[in-house]
Amino acid sequence: MPSAQPATHVSPIKLHLVSRDAAQGDFRITGQGTASVRLPADAGAHSLTIALRPAKPGKAPAGACGLTVDAASAVLWVEKNGERYELARSTAPKALLQAHTNQSYWLSLDSNNRRLRYGKGEMLLHLMQCEYAFPETSDPLGLGKLAPTLGRVEVRGAGDHPHLLLRPIPVNLDPAPLVVRPEDITLDLIAQNTVSVAQNLPKECQLLYANVAGPNIRLASPDFPEFAQAIQYSIATPGKMCFEKLKEKAGGEGGFSYLRITLDGNLGDSPGQPYVLEVWPAGSHSPIHDHGQANAIIKVLHGQILIEWFGTLSPQDETSWGHMLAHAGDVTFLTPQYYQIHRLSNPSPRAGGDFCATIQCYRYANKDRQHYEFFDYIDDKEQRVEHFRPDSDWTYREFKQLIQKEWAEAMHGLSPTA
Repeated sequence: MPSAQPATHVSPIKLHLVSRDAAQGDFRITGQGTASVRLPADAGAHSLTIALRPAKPGKAPAGACGLTVDAASAVLWVEKNGERYELARSTAPKALLQAHTNQSYWLSLDSNNRRLRYGKGEMLLHLMQCEYAFPETSDPLGLGKLAPTLGRVEVRGAGDHPHLLLRPIPVNLDPAPLVVRPEDITLDLIAQNTVSVAQNLPKECQLLYANVAGPNIRLASPDFPEFAQAIQYSIATPGKMCFEKLKEKAGGEGGFSYLRITLDGNLGDSPGQPYVLEVWPAGSHSPIHDHGQANAIIKVLHGQILIEWFGTLSPQDETSWGHMLAHAGDVTFLTPQYYQIHRLSNPSPRAGGDFCATIQCYRYANKDRQHYEFFDYIDDKEQRVEHFRPDSDWTYREFKQLIQKEWAEAMHGLSPTA
């Protein structure tokens, strides 16, 4: 189990991204921003360069700065008077170009804080591989004057159709995965930087959060207060519906050893049904998977769930960069840009451990023009990426009625006879 913990903070900004399928683009704000280039496994790239040039050539100091990464090194550099000077270099294996792996490479410019940063995967500080801090007093390369003028982004080595993403802010703080309501914020939470506020998430996440974050979204209900106890009984008892369904799924493909109970139909704005109750027996886990570039909110209804995050979806790189243990009542999120690739597991011991239940809800961004109706996952047996179309073991109404009937029969069997 990786010990790295994600950086957390009260996010002071909206999460915003601009997507371009081009080899060049412009930062919204001159002097700051992050450029990310996604290279598919079949791109055949051997070297990638992301260059930042003046937004208004001729009206600013001549020069550029950028990143060049290949199989031997990752180098941050600056150009002055036609000469290129190395600023920082990394030869660490995790910093290098992965030629046959789906991977994103990003370059972050922060002229206010005088930083140039390089990372792989999502645009998160935890995934930074190399950085350079501009000197404040002695600055022979003139970066202090050049950086505030930079705004033009140029990409070389990414093939005919580079997937360039531009973010208007640099990589400084990671949005905290734990989400809370504004009324729950305290001075201590702000000072400790341990949570994100729901209103600072993308609009799609805000809508989903408003639907499921309330105190009445829980398993127990007035007509069935023993719902959680009945589910645990059904999981642990041979011959009962959850036990038998899990036994059936254990022999299937993909390693999806948990139950999916859908609350409504596919409305066309999410991968599969937008609201899914997932039941995780003790010791169960999902494969490493993504979410089809959807936004999502996950709320824990019962027990605890371990969430591990990954920088890429590749059998060649299954190293988790961070994790969180979420308990009943906790809410977390994911977007196309943050926490999109993860693995969920119930860490309770298999022998006698309690199950976990989560409500997961999904929504594509309104600006999306094409939807991807699958979750991609790593098949551990075949060691390759496969596609999973979200399905359902039962509808929620059906599941609750069957569990309620099963529980009533069990309780009746325990009642003393007249």
